[in-house]
Amino acid sequence: MRANMKLAIISDLHADVHALRDALAQIERLGCDEIVCAGDVLDWGRFPEATIRELRERRIPTICGNHDRWAVSEGHDTSGWDLTPRAIEFLESLPASWTPRIDDVRVAVWHARPKSDMKGVYPDASTTELASQLDRAEADVLVVGHTHVPFRRSAARLQSRSAPAGPGRTDGGRDAVRPRERQVFAGAGGGRRHLRYLELPTLRFTVHRAGDGAEVEIACAAGHLMSTR
Repeated sequence: MRANMKLAIISDLHADVHALRDALAQIERLGCDEIVCAGDVLDWGRFPEATIRELRERRIPTICGNHDRWAVSEGHDTSGWDLTPRAIEFLESLPASWTPRIDDVRVAVWHARPKSDMKGVYPDASTTELASQLDRAEADVLVVGHTHVPFRRSAARLQSRSAPAGPGRTDGGRDAVRPRERQVFAGAGGGRRHLRYLELPTLRFTVHRAGDGAEVEIACAAGHLMSTR
């Protein structure tokens, strides 16, 4: 039987290459099959060029955050002043989303929310709002950054998909995919300090400190914490 696919998520790096390297070291220690960066590679930190180079050389799928967009928008922001042409080319090539299908789970990674890199998703969002964002992303699992507020929320339940009954089956072919909640995983506690770890298709989700890999609690609703286990 195939093991769960392990997806590591980093976000909102803001040009802190040292924190990025700490996060990547913890990802290597924890083990993963894929890494994705949910945007905002630039601004605030002192090492934009080195941060971009680390992502580029490791071939980490990276989407465009609002700070990344501003950096290559003439007259809007000063982020790109000290960037090489190759770094600017990297930023200009960043897509708005990353949408793989993993073990029959439709995953969508956007920076703030589908179709917007500025308007974030927050823990107190209604279930209706979360379901709307999942529909907009055409996804079963939506991962976003931007707010630096980590949380996990469920929306409408997915239905089991039936498979044809066959010899030796006593369940009528049901349970080819077990029922599960549609999920939104958001924030990163500040991408320079934390990384996220998502297993598919089980949807086990954990948040870890980049410095030492320790697991931290995350919000499941406004004012409440949940264990990520």
